[in-house]
Parts: sequence; C-alpha cells; structure tokens
Amino acid sequence: MTTRKFYANEGREVIADASSLVEVVLGDASARRGPAKHYKPGDAHVSVESQGNFSRNPKDPSKGLIACRDRYSAELLNSDGDRIAIIKASFVAAFSVVREEDPDEAELEAFANSTGRLVIRPYAREFIQQLSTRMGVPSFVLEVLSLDPPRSGRAVDGEIRRGAR
Repeated sequence: MTTRKFYANEGREVIADASSLVEVVLGDASARRGPAKHYKPGDAHVSVESQGNFSRNPKDPSKGLIACRDRYSAELLNSDGDRIAIIKASFVAAFSVVREEDPDEAELEAFANSTGRLVIRPYAREFIQQLSTRMGVPSFVLEVLSLDPPRSGRAVDGEIRRGAR
C-alpha cells in the first residue's frame, strides 16, 4: 500500500510524493578574480534565486516534468573589503512527475525552494568550492543547506557570512 500526502482541506497530492529525480546539470557558469591585493579572507556574500517550471508529456498526459533552476552568486571579499573573486553558476534539476492535475504556481515555488534546493545545493557547493580552489584563491565553501530557521551566526542565502574561511 502506498501512502500519499495531501494538502489540508484540498485533497491535492504533494508534488514531492509524485516526483522522482531524473538528472542535475550545470546550466552556465562564470568566474572572475577581483582587484584584491591580498587574499586574507573577509566577508562572503551568497545569493540564490530559485525557479520551477512544469510541462506535460505530449505522448502521455499523465506524466510531466518539473525543472528547478537555482542561480548562485558567490562573492568572496578580503579583510579590507576588496573582491577576491566572484563565481556565478546555475544548475537545473529535472524531476519526472506522475500526477493528474497540474501544480499551481504556489506549489511550484514551494517545490523549487525546498526539494529543488535540497537536491541542487550539494552540486553547487562542490562546484563553487572546486572552482575557487582552482582559481588559486581561498577555498569558498557554501554552508550545508537547512530549511529550518537559521541559528545565530549561521549564513543564509542572500546574507553575509562574516569572516569566511
């Protein structure tokens, strides 16, 4: 017997229960060194923008595809506030979905900002860390993603991490 979760009072199946990961790919990437004269790490700025899209399979209307795209921008500054490097990258995670009804915008946004981010984050974390190391600048490691509210001193997407490694 399969257990399915439904939204309260709506009788709608949760997307995550009707989906399975197909693949994760790097969409595009760029990296630039900044004008910093020394590499003693200072603050780090990280931002992530998530987006989800849904399309139906024309050959089998009971199946669909959700594409979650996360765009990362990671900027590493030195202790003087000068830019050491900026790395930008976008990743796409594709999920197959077997579900009769199309998800609405709120469902897609919630899925992209939760399941999509949780799947993509390890790929982005590894890519940004490896690229910063290959550039010869201090290794830039993204925090492990948590959907729980941040604890004191923990960096969150879109915020500043003080005294980056």
